[in-house]
Parts: sequence; structure tokens; C-alpha cells
Amino acid sequence: MNNRVLWTDVAPRDGLQNVASSVSTDAKVRLVRGLLDAGVPRVEATAFVSPQWVPQLADAGEVLAAVGAGAVDRLRVLIPNLRGLELALEHGVRNVLVTIGATETFNRRNVNRSVGESLSDLERITVAARDAGCAVDVALSVSFGCPFEGRVDPARVVQLCAEISERGAAEVGVADTIGVATPHTVDELCRQVAATVPIQRMSLHVHDTRGLGVANVVAAYQIGVRRFDGSVGGVGGCPFAPRSTGNVCSEDALQALVSLGAYIDADVGALCRVAEALERDLGQVLPGKLYRAGVWSGEPISATAETNVG
Repeated sequence: MNNRVLWTDVAPRDGLQNVASSVSTDAKVRLVRGLLDAGVPRVEATAFVSPQWVPQLADAGEVLAAVGAGAVDRLRVLIPNLRGLELALEHGVRNVLVTIGATETFNRRNVNRSVGESLSDLERITVAARDAGCAVDVALSVSFGCPFEGRVDPARVVQLCAEISERGAAEVGVADTIGVATPHTVDELCRQVAATVPIQRMSLHVHDTRGLGVANVVAAYQIGVRRFDGSVGGVGGCPFAPRSTGNVCSEDALQALVSLGAYIDADVGALCRVAEALERDLGQVLPGKLYRAGVWSGEPISATAETNVG
């Protein structure tokens, strides 16, 4: 089996959308460019959503213009509807992401429509995007659990993933929006979805809310999933899901995948430096671990390191 991983860093969009303080356009552009320079194959740069609901991303057009057209082949942008697609296409975007909730309550709160309406919208979006040469990916939010409805029936997730695929999605993402998945449930659900959606087109989006983000990525990799989302430094969360803290940390998860023999395009050390720069821009310590501890070479960490610890 191919061991190459397609990693999408979502820090500029999913990572920053939940940051309370305003982040400057310059800082966002530095983040996107830093991720691209670090070799991340795909970066979720921003979103064309209502500034009323997500004010942090109101400068989407400015960010894309500053990053430049030369990077467009490695960028993805979140859109909520056809109008969002039109705006993305005006800026030369060739890959967009649509989110649909696995439960009616979450979908209503997130995009103010029923799941059925979202599926109908998706069909119109994929047709329009195909005519413009743009790929449409879909993330099925709250696939493992909903903050409003509780446990989600895996059969419903499988059915919705199949419908999403049939409506023209290039990539079908299983998303653990509130971080309740475990390696066992990731293994089970991804195997079931892979029975209806080719595993090469499946992706996994997990949060580290309860400390299992990296373990969940490893569990999915071990059964053949090769597409993942994560956030440099582990920043992020969903503003529409209570207590949904940061995404799985890109550099932490990629370090684990490399230890299993995965081939990645990104430089983990360079990602740690991006996280350090983001920490300075945000003025706060990020949840990620590796960028603070450093990539270990196998050499002694310090000649003066304390040794009287357990």
C-alpha cells in the first residue's frame, strides 16, 4: 500500500477562526506562506463565510491576494454555499471545502439549513465547480458525536458519506468536530465508510479535545487512510460546537506517522518553526508539544540536564 500522506494544514482557517482576539492579515499571510515553505502539500488558507458569523475571516480576499496566484494549486478554501463558491472562483481558487453536519441540529446551527437542503446545495455546488475546473471536498462534521444530539449512529455517517460521494465530492472527510473519537471508534467507522467510499478519497479530521488526536490519526493510517487534516501548533476549534478545543497538531501527528514509515512532504522541523512564529503572532503558548520540546535527534538534550527525576 502507498505510504504517502496528503496532509492539509487548516490552521489559517479552522485554527484561527476560534481565536478571540483579532489576527492581522499580515500574520495570516505569514502563516500560510510559512506552511507552504515548510512543504505542507495543501493549506486551508481561509473561508468565504459571513463576517457576521466568523469575523476573524472577513479578510479572505486580502489573504488570498497577498499569498499570490502562484500558490493556488496548494490552497483550499472553505465555502458555505454557491455564493461562497463564486467568491472563491473570483480569486482563482481551484479547491474548496463544504461542511455538512451528520446531525440535523448541528447542521441547523452551523449553516442554518437541514441536512437534506445541504445535500441539495452540494449537488449544485459540485456542478458549478466542475464547470470551472474546481474540486469540491466535503467534511461530514460531528461524525463521532454531536454536542447537541449526543452519539451519532455510524450507519447514518456511512449513508451520508455515500450520498456525498455520489453528489460529486472529490474527497469525503470524516470529522470528529468535538474530539470524542477514540482509536477504536476511528478504526471501526473508517472501515465502514471505506466500504462505500474508496479509501483513497477518504480523509480524517480530528480534534485533540480529549488528548487522543495523534492516536486517532495513527489508527486511521494503520487501516489505509492517507488523507488527514491538522493544525500547526494545534490551534483551533469550532465556534459552533461548545468546548471544541484545538485540532490535532500537525507536527505532532506527522512525527508519529513518520515513525510508522509514512512518507510526508512537509519538513517537521520547519513546521515547528512556523508554530513558534505563530505563538509570537498570537501572543500565547499553543497546544502543540513538539514545537516546544524540539525534534529529538537521539543526542543528549543538554550536558547540564537534571538527572534526579523519575
